[in-house]
Amino acid sequence: MLLINNMSKKKKNHNIHRHKRCISKSQKLSFSAIMCALGVVILLVGSIIELVDITMAAIASFLIIICMIELGGYMPWLVYAVTSALGFLLLPNKTVMMIYILFFGFYPILKNYFERLSPIFSWIAKFVVFNIAVVFYYLVIEKLFYVNADSVKSYLLVLVNVIFFTFDLTLTLFVTAYVRKLRKLFQIHKFFK
Repeated sequence: MLLINNMSKKKKNHNIHRHKRCISKSQKLSFSAIMCALGVVILLVGSIIELVDITMAAIASFLIIICMIELGGYMPWLVYAVTSALGFLLLPNKTVMMIYILFFGFYPILKNYFERLSPIFSWIAKFVVFNIAVVFYYLVIEKLFYVNADSVKSYLLVLVNVIFFTFDLTLTLFVTAYVRKLRKLFQIHKFFK
């Protein structure tokens, strides 16, 4: 009888732990869904107001950072993929989505990996990825919209690289601010308790 009671207690404890894991997964999924919805709303603003399309794509990338900090693993990639798919299907202007899909959506995740390298190799990798994304973006625009990409001046490429450098530093500052202040301010940590 004592053996049966011990076995039933172990089974009950196992079920409780399994239930906690399920709650944790459902919390992660619901948090991811919220991030995807916010991302689409931010990108919608960029789709409607074309003057801020790059800015809104950059702001949407901050949500990926939040997902990396809070969820980790494959969840930031999932948020990026779902936000990209929903935005591409729902938004009237696809330019902001192209900017998000081709760079701003996945760059925060890659930045995390690149910064594990030495500083020199990290910056080289970052600039290589950024310039590949810029070239690919112009090739897509040239093929889809028949715009002559040869008209892009070399000084503009230098300018966008300077802007990218500033953006990368801003992401780093955001990570610090989020971990130290914003997470507590918005009480996001309570969501996962």
